[in-house]
Amino acid sequence: MKQGQVKRKFESFGFSSSNPYEPRAQQELVLHISNQVQKGNDFTIKMYSWMKISILKQKIHKTTKLDLADFRILYKNQELSLNNEDLEDYGIKNHVTLKLMARKQGQQLYFINSIHNILEETKKTQEQFQSAKWAVEGAFMKGITPKLTDFGTQGTYILEDLNHKPVAIFKPYDEEAFAPNNPRGMRAKMNSPGLRQGILSGEGVDREVAAYLIDQQSGHYHNVPITNYVQICHPAFHEAEEYKQFQYEKIPIKEGSFQLYIKHDDNVGNFGSGLYPSIEAKKIAILDIRILNCDRNEENILVRKKKINQLNGQTRQAYDYFLIPIDHGYTFPDSFKICRDEVVWYHWGQMTQAFTQEEKSFIEKIDPIKDIQILREKVKLREICLRNARISTTLLKLGAQADLTIHDISEILYREDPDELSPIEIAISKAEHNYDNNIRVPKGYSNFKEKIFSNNLIQKSLEFDQSILQNEQKPKIGQPFIKLEIIRDEDENKDLKRDQIIKNNQQNSDKKLARVGSQQEIKKCPKPIEKVWNEDFYAHVTFFLQQIIDSKLQEKSQSPRKYRARYISEEVK
Repeated sequence: MKQGQVKRKFESFGFSSSNPYEPRAQQELVLHISNQVQKGNDFTIKMYSWMKISILKQKIHKTTKLDLADFRILYKNQELSLNNEDLEDYGIKNHVTLKLMARKQGQQLYFINSIHNILEETKKTQEQFQSAKWAVEGAFMKGITPKLTDFGTQGTYILEDLNHKPVAIFKPYDEEAFAPNNPRGMRAKMNSPGLRQGILSGEGVDREVAAYLIDQQSGHYHNVPITNYVQICHPAFHEAEEYKQFQYEKIPIKEGSFQLYIKHDDNVGNFGSGLYPSIEAKKIAILDIRILNCDRNEENILVRKKKINQLNGQTRQAYDYFLIPIDHGYTFPDSFKICRDEVVWYHWGQMTQAFTQEEKSFIEKIDPIKDIQILREKVKLREICLRNARISTTLLKLGAQADLTIHDISEILYREDPDELSPIEIAISKAEHNYDNNIRVPKGYSNFKEKIFSNNLIQKSLEFDQSILQNEQKPKIGQPFIKLEIIRDEDENKDLKRDQIIKNNQQNSDKKLARVGSQQEIKKCPKPIEKVWNEDFYAHVTFFLQQIIDSKLQEKSQSPRKYRARYISEEVK
């Protein structure tokens, strides 16, 4: 028989059109099939890398007796849908595991896919996430639908397994408050102002994932549940009527955050705050300071109780209490307009206790620069939001180093009155003024070598009289606090002139790019470039934060202890 006839014969059986006499044709592959349709019936199949996907499906059909329309095959979360492709085209090698999933009867699929995996590469974490995904997807195939919660302002769905037990919480991008498909009637365009100042609609999903990334970077110290990006297709999700006409698919495909459900007994609102161990309460507070949480209420701290062995003669059961933080959609804001009452733990007695040596050691190991870099790579957050998180973490580290309590740090970070600036807002305003006016970074706070007399600059003192600010009216955001004269030499003046010329040329070029006869002004089309802050700005912020901390320490040392007034009746006298 000729070689061409052999080739056509192999093609007729569903084999690849490649030459079967090649060495790779002699290589046998053993494929492990993880059967998610028929639980506990995993099996193996022997194939060759040049065989088509259609042959693989036929072998699975013969082994499982499942109809070809009732299952689909996944490899690395990618469906093997092209029947005429080779196994080799999908990168399938010897001893790999393929996942056999159920498919709903009809044209549409109900599925869950990872958009981009941000989880650490530990086997335990990956297995927990994959098991939850497969359990939910299997429930979809049996008609168990996502359930919209009865509370909240956005689309929050409880995903269950085959036993109707909650497995995960799903929050889509486009169903947040003031997003296009919000199911509570709070609809607006994407990136509209949200319920919390400094957070736009459609940004909550990224903040949920970012909070978990911060905890993952810290060795899961704060106990944030596993959270990742997913894509889910199911008809139970909400679609606004005005958007349905633009949908090419009959069943909506949603992207959002997928957070594993954690078994718990209740939330902190149904227990007294004095029951919680100090270390557990402080874990929540430290996390909220790092991520600038704007909405830490009683319902988004879960409580899990664990029985303690009873001593002889003890009749009442004692428990250990563990706290689990959830719901981090209102974190990483672009402003510090956060009041003290917006964090429930501010009034807890544990916050007035000093940091233990273990807590100080943990805070000392936090690297805000590395945290921000990881968030910048894996999550889409605005640069000013990352800047604010770095500043709040810097305050935490400086405060712990100075033996301040979390209550003291919170008084610097949060507003006491909604209409008055917090101390950290004043410090940032001063730092921005100094940074914008090229005022020298104070000695000892710069990461660069000081060049005091290199270009004939006169070093200016950054100290000012606090009494002047108290006597004057309260400053507003953006108002300069320190009026300092900046003396530049001739070389710097030349550089400034050159920069001004380049800026003017750029403006002229922008005008040339505008269409002739267009009524659209240049001012209405600003370039989407965010402001970038370098290390000099953060050095200014650190300097002013240290001044506030020093003032706080002095205030604590000078203020006498306040005793409750004693009232003595005349009869006792």
